[in-house]
Amino acid sequence: MHITAQGRAGHGQHGYHGPRTRVSRLTVPVLIVAFLIGLAKGAAAYSRRSATLEPHVAGTNAITVHLVLAILAAATAIAIQVWRSRHPGQRGPSPWTAPFSGNAVARTSRTIRLPSAVTVARLLPIALLTLVLLYAPYRMGAQVIGGLDPNATVNAWGGPTYAGALLAHWLDCILGFYVAAFLLGRLLAADGPRRSGPRRSGPRRRPR
Repeated sequence: MHITAQGRAGHGQHGYHGPRTRVSRLTVPVLIVAFLIGLAKGAAAYSRRSATLEPHVAGTNAITVHLVLAILAAATAIAIQVWRSRHPGQRGPSPWTAPFSGNAVARTSRTIRLPSAVTVARLLPIALLTLVLLYAPYRMGAQVIGGLDPNATVNAWGGPTYAGALLAHWLDCILGFYVAAFLLGRLLAADGPRRSGPRRSGPRRRPR
């Protein structure tokens, strides 16, 4: 890649931020729809709530487990960001936005078009991981209104409060989403070769 003097100056002043991620026009709307379906499901469950409050069972909230998960998740995210800042030339696209990128959709399509033996071996785990990606926003949406029912949170993870149950469930969903996205990235076909136009080495000379 040819970098001009002006480009080198820009790199020196602002640093290298890696390739930009183009958001998929398919993935993001599908995830939003999954969240809205979960929201509707939670609202329907809340409308059928019981007036009788269930008793709290000790040890069902798993707050300690989720505190450990939150610490590990934060430490992992910080470690990834530190590594990316120290290796600007190797970091590639952001792992946080990669699941929402058009490149992920293109790799999925490319994987499906692979020879049959390879496709069949990958199809089941790819389908299962894709369901996890769709379930995460659905479950997050269901918790927003469904969690307003005291019986839905009294013995739930993070319960018995609404805020605690919401945080615990959203933490689980976000972690599950990115773990599934990471594993899916290992199964999908690699990026295809980039096509570039013809390069002009200089002005054309007219034949004499």
